[in-house]
Amino acid sequence: MCAGQGAYPRSYGIRQVHPPWALRHQEAFMQLSNSWRALVVAALGAALLVLAGSALGAAGKGKGPAKAKIVIKGAETFKPNAYIKDSVHFVAGTLTIRSGGTVTLTNTTDEPHTFSIVKKSQLPRTTKQIQECHVCGEIAKAHGVNPEGPPSGPPPIPLVNVGPIGFDEPGDSVVINPKGHGGPVSIKVTAPAGSTLNFMCVIHPWMQGRILVK
Repeated sequence: MCAGQGAYPRSYGIRQVHPPWALRHQEAFMQLSNSWRALVVAALGAALLVLAGSALGAAGKGKGPAKAKIVIKGAETFKPNAYIKDSVHFVAGTLTIRSGGTVTLTNTTDEPHTFSIVKKSQLPRTTKQIQECHVCGEIAKAHGVNPEGPPSGPPPIPLVNVGPIGFDEPGDSVVINPKGHGGPVSIKVTAPAGSTLNFMCVIHPWMQGRILVK
């Protein structure tokens, strides 16, 4: 279902606009070892091979493109005595793909991210909702991170699939490594034609978008 992972660099702070669990666990998301990387690559490669056969038929029937790309861009900047700004975002924010198609996620930033499918109602719409992002904590737990406890190492579950193989429903999520630490990640979108999948990064909850499945 997904391929391409790697090890995170160690340090960089996280701003107070992040949800409380992220404030405590940014370090955990950024301490992947080389041995863990090898395990992830092997596991995700196997999942991709399994999915390729099951999704092949669907990929040939949809009206949308068979492939699409999302690039994560942006950086943090500040103006002394004025503001600090984090402009990380998904490009494109809305994309169209056929059922069974492949979306490639490329991170050009120095921070880790997630690509997480959520319900539209779960998307934060205010600063307070970003700071109290409940679905962020739920997905963090699904990745093996305890939002209530101290950082305990890298997320042991980089790929979360709540239903059938493929990204097709809320709760499906993958961790995306920083630039230079594992390369792009490819996922299969297996939701039926006519579906809309809302996605976000649970580390940076203002990063949001949607997939239109044709």
